[in-house]
Amino acid sequence: MLIERNNSGTGYSAIFEDDGKVAYAYLLDNGKIVADVWLYNRAVAPEAPEWRDRSKAPFLNPRGFTSDEPFPPAADESEVEFSWSRNDQGQTALQVFIRGECHAMLAPGSKPGWCKLATKNGPLASVLA
Repeated sequence: MLIERNNSGTGYSAIFEDDGKVAYAYLLDNGKIVADVWLYNRAVAPEAPEWRDRSKAPFLNPRGFTSDEPFPPAADESEVEFSWSRNDQGQTALQVFIRGECHAMLAPGSKPGWCKLATKNGPLASVLA
């Protein structure tokens, strides 16, 4: 599943991608990725990180970095929404909602962004407080 939405007037766009193995969200500025975040694994979390082997990209988040709680993946586009906001400095932020709950947040330069399923900060996602 691939969903792309544009934020009219800002040049920003958002992408939700679930390739059947893992799901990620991306924030783009005029077509260039400026932030990304792991959203969930569809497969069992590996014991060892995959990010040491570039051929395994996009990477599953390993045990210790992700919640053990079962998380049903988004079934279709209707379960995924984006919300845009600006902070006091005028910086754009993107929230990713799955089934009506804030699941992740991205801001320009956040690599990685924050996800509610992250249990420890790592290279794929930071903990969403």
